[in-house]
Amino acid sequence: MMQSRTNFIVADDHALIREGMVSLLSKFDNVGTIEEAKDGKSALDQLVSNPPDVAILDIRLPGLSGIDVAREVRKRELPTRLILMTGEVSEDAAASAITDLSLNAFLFKTADMQQFKQAVRAVLDGRTFFPARLEGLIAQRGNDTSMLSNREAQVIRIIAEGHTSESGANVLGISPHTVRKHRENIKRKLGLGTVAELSAYAHRNQLL
Repeated sequence: MMQSRTNFIVADDHALIREGMVSLLSKFDNVGTIEEAKDGKSALDQLVSNPPDVAILDIRLPGLSGIDVAREVRKRELPTRLILMTGEVSEDAAASAITDLSLNAFLFKTADMQQFKQAVRAVLDGRTFFPARLEGLIAQRGNDTSMLSNREAQVIRIIAEGHTSESGANVLGISPHTVRKHRENIKRKLGLGTVAELSAYAHRNQLL
């Protein structure tokens, strides 16, 4: 059976960097289309109209930043996996972006071609890729379940497993209304509301 092709969008306002990434991506197996964008608005327009499998976004895009675009992707629950890149952001800000936006990968522009390939391969394989120097900061921000009740942790798990509020309610033996109330509490406590965000949180905290 023929493998499905992977579609990308690369957004960076520097043509040389953008074209270099396109060249590297084209060498992967089963690559479909590779769209390009030089600013945040055009990147978001393309993501919404025809969501690719993977988006590689520079944080400092003109107009809408890469973070703004990523936040909108998560808000709309688009299926696109997100890789953010930057040359000018603190490690603390990078770790915050990773956890707040449930990123699939993050790269500093000081990364070499091998690291870029590793990040893309990890994302294509359903894994995450983050610089080793950020691991401690990511753990501090993303791996805290102490503020959740046992029931809230269970709700995150069933949503991450693909259940709706209705089917999850059947699994837990509670009403759909109660599941929705728990999700409201989770969003208030953690700032996580979309299925993608809850799934990433569940994996980080070994709730599955």
